[in-house]
Amino acid sequence: MQPGQHSIDRVPPRPFGEGWAIDWTIKLPDGQTARKRSRGKTKGEARARARAAADELLATGQNAAWKTSTPIGQFIEAVTRPMITDSTTLRESTRERYLQTLDLILGHCSQHKHKQALGNVPIATAGRFPALEGSLQEIARTHGAGTARHARAVLTKYVIRPLVREGVLAGNPLAGERIDLDRSLTDTKTSRGGVAISETDHARLLDGLLAMDPADGVEAPKRGPATLGVRVARRQNVRIATLIQMTMGLRIGEVRTLTWDRVCDVSGIPSIAVPSEIAKNKTSRVVPFLDSRVLEAVEAHREECGGEGYVIGTPTDRSKIWNKDNAQKAIKEAYQEWAEVYGIPELRDARSHVWRATLNTMYLEVPEVARTAYFGHTAPVSREHYTDLAQVGPMLIAAEQRRSKGTH
Repeated sequence: MQPGQHSIDRVPPRPFGEGWAIDWTIKLPDGQTARKRSRGKTKGEARARARAAADELLATGQNAAWKTSTPIGQFIEAVTRPMITDSTTLRESTRERYLQTLDLILGHCSQHKHKQALGNVPIATAGRFPALEGSLQEIARTHGAGTARHARAVLTKYVIRPLVREGVLAGNPLAGERIDLDRSLTDTKTSRGGVAISETDHARLLDGLLAMDPADGVEAPKRGPATLGVRVARRQNVRIATLIQMTMGLRIGEVRTLTWDRVCDVSGIPSIAVPSEIAKNKTSRVVPFLDSRVLEAVEAHREECGGEGYVIGTPTDRSKIWNKDNAQKAIKEAYQEWAEVYGIPELRDARSHVWRATLNTMYLEVPEVARTAYFGHTAPVSREHYTDLAQVGPMLIAAEQRRSKGTH
């Protein structure tokens, strides 16, 4: 036999136990000869299993750690997830985003049924372009094109490349391929970045949150793992995060990954030092507290939770980062409540990005270069996403006054 050939079609199956067996040999690409036995309930099943085993041997070799028939989910859990979790080069926010995306690839999603998830699909099938494209398009339809792009990056770097190195796949089916991701969900999302609330509403909510006792109105759950203390901690997390965001303009991702050592005096000024590894634009910046009352609330929160771990860590364990989805759910519930309590309808739909637009609009008299440095974004981004023209009333008043005077 020549390398790549086998004797499966020349050897007749024989009775074996309650079924049939076929003993066959194969010449591997490296010249070695392997002898195998395949069994089945029928002759046809025994021969089919033999052919599948031959294909496996030719693809991966005789002593390969992984087989093409193994569900790709097993490889992901054993190899991919530890690669991401243990990476020393990924930022905390990036690591968390990749792990969440990995769960979607596997089909672990509490919101949708991912029928084209790859978790239980054999490596040989999952490693083909149609399966990969189908999974990515499903993620795009249910979670947006941006999430699907992250999923493609995770698949390429942490799933397909390791499989190629292991000799299980011959190459990356996604390499050089253009996928026009479904943007129906992404395009229907309205941008929340340009929505601001009035300065009066801002002051009323700020006063309310400063005076708030997060335990007020919180009842112990009748069932489930969450305790009364966890519910209070969850509400306190949203309160502190909102106080920081609405007076300092930090992004929610920056607040979630903020540790207590970053809340400190910088050049004698109480500030939050946002390191490059958690800043969205990967540029560190120092954000001073603009309201001493918020500083007092944050320091009281530090004392209450011991000043260890994350400023708004997981309600059950502040040494762990608060899951993004859980944080967003808690924020949504609180904002919708505050929309009614404080008469701020914008909070029914707006989320934490509203504070950057509000502050940017409130401080328009400050030179743009100073505002962009404070918020950590560029001037074009500031103009497009963080300026709500509906709130720039003084400009409209000034224009009306000029017209009434007959000047241009």
